[in-house]
Amino acid sequence: MELLQVDPKRRVTTHKWEEMRVCYIGDIQYAGKRAHSTAMSALKDTIAEEIERGSYFVGMGDYIDFLSPSNRQRLRAAALYDTAEDVIDEKSMELTHELFDLALKPTVGRWLGLVEGHHFSQLKDGTTTDMRLCEMLKAPFLGTSGVIRINFKRSHTSALAVTLWVHHGHGNGQTNYYPLARLERFAAGMESVDAFAIGHTTKMGHALDNRMGFKWGPQHGKAYHRTIHYIGTGGYSRAYVEGSKQGRVPRGGYAEQGMMKPAVIGSPTLIIRPVLKSDEQYPVLRVEA
Repeated sequence: MELLQVDPKRRVTTHKWEEMRVCYIGDIQYAGKRAHSTAMSALKDTIAEEIERGSYFVGMGDYIDFLSPSNRQRLRAAALYDTAEDVIDEKSMELTHELFDLALKPTVGRWLGLVEGHHFSQLKDGTTTDMRLCEMLKAPFLGTSGVIRINFKRSHTSALAVTLWVHHGHGNGQTNYYPLARLERFAAGMESVDAFAIGHTTKMGHALDNRMGFKWGPQHGKAYHRTIHYIGTGGYSRAYVEGSKQGRVPRGGYAEQGMMKPAVIGSPTLIIRPVLKSDEQYPVLRVEA
């Protein structure tokens, strides 16, 4: 788990800061220009719209569709020659560069961080394709999971902060509420996080929970409520592709073969509006998809 603090430059007026948008992008599973398994036009449209709105981005994993954990385990056991490993590295980096050039290049410098997913390639030099993608995007690599604290400063003092928890996700639930139910159970053991987000199942959803806290003064106490957000971050992997083939055989991918539901295409955006109100300072968060 990586912990990261960021201090975005946002305009502040007497009563409130300018809103901040955080777009979650992951589960692209790009497999090459001929695969047609990535909803590339939808990904480009999302990126263009969010850049126009001044959004930041968080990466949710599975950027290229290369090797799964079991594939990487079998490949290591194969004891390949160095030249064969070089070819595999070259192909995996080719996919990574293609994805960057085709869709992600306009987002350089606007990432809060990227977590790794299940699908990536472990390169000979010890890095991964996810790490290399972060270098291209000038973004922090968060590894398995990340906690991102966004500080909103005023007069050189951190007036308030919003904390995001991100993970690629785990499990194979097919219901639309699966990521939300999993996050609700997980979040019970975590403190001081405002929004939890996972991908992996390509389900997009949003649910709210409420926490109660107390502030104490010299003589009196005050109760307050804090809203927690659970977010399923969708994706851009097309489960069903017309005319799909494996070699010369008309055959769909694993989702079609397994009679899985079509993936949700798109990304949710978390909108943060920090507010100053009399003696209270608090963030107002909402999600749009």
